[in-house]
Amino acid sequence: MWRVRGFTYLMLLWWVAIAGIMLAAAGQSWQQDARRARDAELAWRGEQIRRALETYSQAPVAEGVRRLPLDLDELLEDERAGQTVRHLRRLWPDPVTGEAWGLLRRESDGAITGVYSRSSLRPVRAPAGVTTYAAWRFEVTPQ
Repeated sequence: MWRVRGFTYLMLLWWVAIAGIMLAAAGQSWQQDARRARDAELAWRGEQIRRALETYSQAPVAEGVRRLPLDLDELLEDERAGQTVRHLRRLWPDPVTGEAWGLLRRESDGAITGVYSRSSLRPVRAPAGVTTYAAWRFEVTPQ
């Protein structure tokens, strides 16, 4: 009779150990899925900001010359043509760090030409040649 109780206790310990191993494996899978989702969100947000910079630089202006913005907030409400144009509906933070984007600026006038993540972590999926999030640039092509 005592042997049966010991066997049940031993089986319970094995079950807890196996459940712990399975949960650890599931946790790694969830972490990998979260990193992939963060990569996809970074690519989407960065591309939206890049497109907004492009449309801002090509938008008609009432006075002056077409230019790139000096601040990302200019993408939210552009009143250079006399009416409000929204090149970007909202300014998202960097999804990897949760903070502000790093800005790529032109040396001649300080205009923003693109954005990048300030994270030094390695992305799961990235374009060829990109080894860190900071190297993943979303930049307007010069014209």
